[in-house]
Amino acid sequence: MDIAYDWGIDQPPDPAADRADDVDGLTSEQLPEVRELTAQGWHLASDAPMLVFLPAVWPRKLRTWVPDRATRYEWWYEQEPKTRRVIREQTVHSSWESRNEVENDNDALLAETGVTGRPRGRLWLLKPPPGFDSVDDFLAELGRRADAAGIDGACSPQYVRFTTELLAELTK
Repeated sequence: MDIAYDWGIDQPPDPAADRADDVDGLTSEQLPEVRELTAQGWHLASDAPMLVFLPAVWPRKLRTWVPDRATRYEWWYEQEPKTRRVIREQTVHSSWESRNEVENDNDALLAETGVTGRPRGRLWLLKPPPGFDSVDDFLAELGRRADAAGIDGACSPQYVRFTTELLAELTK
């Protein structure tokens, strides 16, 4: 099976993005447009590195996106040098440099799998394939099948291909 990865460069954002208010400090899950779409059965795509490829292999009819306006947070802490005990901690806004570092890492990981051309600045929302109640249910089944096939559930060329083939089979 030939696999074409599709980041939907020509796919416009979901109309829910047009109704979004100006917000500051909200996480991805808290954005009004994301909340509207999740109420309609969409699921925010995981930002876990092992799954960063999903939007490129997910069927177009089961995916949408909105501009990423979310605020990212990091946990900052200071340790006592001798005991390594945390003496101060706080949650802070991620810097643009930190966000770009994560994006660069994701692009490098994707390049290792042969999936390139990922557009930045998008929050992807997915609907589960037929037969699944949620994207998480699909991912659990994907994990079981990958384990049974001896494929490591990491962002690798084999796992990406396996995922693509399973999605194609389920959405015929």
